[in-house]
Amino acid sequence: MKSNTRILIIGILAIVLTAGAAVGMYANSRLSKVERVEIDEEELQISEELDEELKDEYLNVAVFGVDIKDGESDAVYVASLNRTTKEVRLLPVYGNTLMAHGSETLRMKEAYADGGAEEAIAVLNENLELNIKDYVSVNFEAMVDMIDILGGIELDITEEEIPHVNGYAQDIAGWLGKEEKEIRSAGSQLLDGIQATGYCRIRVTDGGDVKRGSRQQEVINKMMEKLKDAGFSQLDQIIDVVFPQVETSFDKSEMVSYGKDAAAYSLTILPAFPREIKEQVRKPEEEGVQFTDYEEIVEGISFEKDVADVHDELF
Repeated sequence: MKSNTRILIIGILAIVLTAGAAVGMYANSRLSKVERVEIDEEELQISEELDEELKDEYLNVAVFGVDIKDGESDAVYVASLNRTTKEVRLLPVYGNTLMAHGSETLRMKEAYADGGAEEAIAVLNENLELNIKDYVSVNFEAMVDMIDILGGIELDITEEEIPHVNGYAQDIAGWLGKEEKEIRSAGSQLLDGIQATGYCRIRVTDGGDVKRGSRQQEVINKMMEKLKDAGFSQLDQIIDVVFPQVETSFDKSEMVSYGKDAAAYSLTILPAFPREIKEQVRKPEEEGVQFTDYEEIVEGISFEKDVADVHDELF
C-alpha cells in the first residue's frame, strides 16, 4: 500500500486532524473547530505491563467511525505510531466482534454506543492488552462531505453490489436530508460521498463482515490517493466542513505537534482483528425482506494467539 507523504492517516477520516499540516501553521487557528473531550485514564483498563514496556516509544490511539443513525462505531481501528521511525501501523477491528467487558460480553461497536469513547477504549485495552489513552472519532457524515469535497472516488461496482449500494445510499441521504443518485450499471465509476459510504456498509454479500472491512479499507485507500493531490482550497474546505464533525481527546498543542511531522509518516494497514473467526451464518429468511443478511456477530477462534500476533506486528 502506498504511503501518504503529506498527511498522517491514523484511521478512517482521522486524517482530518492533520490535514492542516499540508497548508502550514494556518491550520493551527482552525483546530478549535474540533471538539475536545476529556477521558478518565482510570476507566480505560490500560495494560500497565505494556505501558511500562513501551514507555514513550509508541503512541497508541483508538479511531472510531461513528454511525450517524444509532451512535454505534462500525469502523474501529487501533493506530500505533512509532515516534522514532515515524511508522504508523493501523489495525482494523471488526465492529461486530464479541468482546469481554468485565463480566459481560458485547459487540465492539456497542461499547461506543453504550459508553462513548471511554468505554470503547476500555474494551479494546481489556481484550487486546493495550495501553490506549487517546482517541479520534468521526461520524460518517464527515466521510460523505470529505469525499464530495475531493470530487468523488472511483470504485468498481459489481452487479451484486448495485442494489445494496443504492439501498444504503437512500437511507443515508434520508438521514442527512440530501438527494441520492442511483447506480444503474456495473463497472468502474465515480461515486459521490453518499454512494461511497453506502458501499462501505455492505455486509449482505458473500464474505459478510470480512468483505465489508475490505470495502472500508478500499475507500480509505482511494481517499488517500485523492488527498495526496489535494490543493489548498480543497484542504481548506475539509478543515471548515469536516473538523466540526471530529471529536478527540488530544488537545490543540498535541494535534499541532503530531501534524507538523506529517510528511515523515508512513502507513501500513495490518490484517483485521480477530484473525481467525468462526464461519458467519445468515439470518433466517423473513417475509418481505428481499436480502438475507448475516448474523451481526464476529466470533474469534483463538483470541490469545491473535493478540500475541498483533503485538508482534504493532511493536
